[in-house]
Amino acid sequence: MGCTASVEKHAEKNNNSVSIPLSTKQKYLVRNSWGLVKMNKTLVGKTIFLRLFYMKPDLPKLFPELKNVNSGQIGTSHALFSHAERVMRAVENAVSALDDAVGFTAYLEELGRRHKVRALKPDYLEAMHKAFMWTLDDLLHSTWNSDTAEAWSKLFLFVCDVMIRGLRS
Repeated sequence: MGCTASVEKHAEKNNNSVSIPLSTKQKYLVRNSWGLVKMNKTLVGKTIFLRLFYMKPDLPKLFPELKNVNSGQIGTSHALFSHAERVMRAVENAVSALDDAVGFTAYLEELGRRHKVRALKPDYLEAMHKAFMWTLDDLLHSTWNSDTAEAWSKLFLFVCDVMIRGLRS
């Protein structure tokens, strides 16, 4: 299962009836673990991108703000910091929207449309999913279990699926 999975599995096309596909327990697990993630969100965001670039070394060239940054300096660049902050703000919005997906879905579709110019591809989001999960596993290690992992994975895949819908629109 990856971000390229059918959007219809996770969200109906009618935004008025869209819901984030997490159970009540899964929403609780995400909210409960978000506190620690939020306290470390700058580090989490940067780590996600550094791991993404480790897995996909050609990706930094798709970021206009990183084109002139030496690969050895990406981790300390203001451009990476800024983009990581924006991504973590989207994650925070996802956590806040667990029970109110309509507006969040519209935001994600627009985010996907805006990423067309960056030549974002679904497989890049799959790699980001792996980097995201790897980073949360490290951060939440003492409380990370299969239930928490599944909850975060479902949320992230929902975000990916709706962004992909925006990319394709």
